[in-house]
Amino acid sequence: MDMKLSRPVLLIWVCFSVLCSQSVCGQEAETASVAEHLKEELLLPGVSLAEGVSEITGVAISPLLGVSALGAWKYWQADEEMRARLPWYCQPWIWGTGLTLLGICFLKDFLGAAAPALVKKPLDFLELFEDKLSALVASVGFVPLVALAMSQFEQIQPTEAMQSGFGISLAAIPTENVAQLVLYNPWLTVPLSLIAFGAVWLSSHAMNVLIALSPFGIVDAGLKLTKLALVSLVVGSAALVPLSPWPSLIICGIFILIGALAAGWSFRLTLFGTLMGRDFLLNKKAEAQEVREAGIRGFLARQLQGAPARSYGKLTADTDGSIHFTYRPWLILPSQKLPILETGLVMCKGLLYPSVSHRESSEARPRSTLILLPRYRKVEESIACRFGCQEVIDSTLIRGFKAMRQWLVDFLSLGRDVITAATK
Repeated sequence: MDMKLSRPVLLIWVCFSVLCSQSVCGQEAETASVAEHLKEELLLPGVSLAEGVSEITGVAISPLLGVSALGAWKYWQADEEMRARLPWYCQPWIWGTGLTLLGICFLKDFLGAAAPALVKKPLDFLELFEDKLSALVASVGFVPLVALAMSQFEQIQPTEAMQSGFGISLAAIPTENVAQLVLYNPWLTVPLSLIAFGAVWLSSHAMNVLIALSPFGIVDAGLKLTKLALVSLVVGSAALVPLSPWPSLIICGIFILIGALAAGWSFRLTLFGTLMGRDFLLNKKAEAQEVREAGIRGFLARQLQGAPARSYGKLTADTDGSIHFTYRPWLILPSQKLPILETGLVMCKGLLYPSVSHRESSEARPRSTLILLPRYRKVEESIACRFGCQEVIDSTLIRGFKAMRQWLVDFLSLGRDVITAATK
C-alpha cells in the first residue's frame, strides 16, 4: 500500500484503537468483580490459555464469522441478568449485524455461481475489503480483550482453573519460568496475541485474494470450503478443551507457525489484491502526464535479482535512459533499486491490467516482468514511449477474445450469405 493510502488507514486505526482501548480498560477494571462468577458463567473470552489461543486463531481465519458466532454463543449462554455485562461483541446489534452480512455473502456466493465473472468479481472485491475492516475491528477491540482475560484469569484463580479443567494452570509452573512471566504480564500477552492473530489472518486473507482474482467459480467454492473446514477444525479442537487442552494448542500452534512462515508471501499477495481491487472498484484512471513525470507503479511478475514476486514498487527512467524498479520490503524497510534491462521491453495490453514484458529475441514469446495497476489501461502507448518499449501488443486473453469475435462475425456473415443465396 503506498504512503498516500497508508496514512489515512493508520490514522483510522489509531483513532479506533483509542476508542476500543477505553472499552478494554473498562473490562480489565471489572475483572476482579467478575472473577467469582467465572466458573459459572464465562463472561470474558479466553479464560484459559487453550480457549484464548483457539478463539484468536478462529477469529483470525474469518474475523466476521468468528466474532459474530462467538458473540451470539456467549450471549445465549449467559443468564439474562448478566448479559448487560458481556463484552461489546456479545451485544445483539453487533453479532446480529455480522450474521446478516454473512447471510448476504452466502447469497452472493450461492446466486452468483451462475452469474458472469464481471458481475460477481466486484462483489468478491467488496468482500475482500470487508474482511480487512473486520480484521481491523478484531485486532483493536477483540484480541486485546482475549489476551487480558487469559492473563487476568490465571492470576485470579489459578488453582480453580486447573481443577475446572479449562486449561493448563500456571500454578503448576515454577515462578522463574519464562512462560509464566509472559502469561502473567499483559504487556507481553497482548503484543504476542496480536502477532499470532496477524500471522494467521494474513494467510487466511490471502485465500480471499485468490478468490477475488480467480476467474473460475469452482476454485472460489473450493477455497471457501477450505476456510470453513479450517474454522471447523479449530472449533472442534476447542470443544475438547475441558477434556484436554493439547489438541487445541497443537492445532492452533500449527496454524500460527504456518502463518508466520508464509507471512511475507501472504503480505505481498494481500497488498496485490488490495491495490488491484481498489483501482478496479474505484475505476481509477492514470493520465499520460502522470506517466511521464512520476513513472508507473506495479508488482514484479516474477523473482528478479533477489526481489520476490509481487514486490510492489515504481518503475522509473533516468535521464541517461537507464530504467530502475524501486521498492521497499514490507513497505517500511530501506528502499531497494533494481536495474531493468532496457533492450527487449514489450508493452502488453491486458483485459484487466497492462504489463511490461521482456522478449529475448524477435521470435521468442514475451516473458512478463512487471504487472501494472489497472489505472494504466488506455495509456499503454504513453508508457511504451516513456520507457522505450519496442512494441505494444495484446495479451493472450485479449487476442483470444478478438479471435472469438472475428470467428463469430465470419460465421454470421456466412449464414447471411447462405440465406441470401437460398432466397434468390
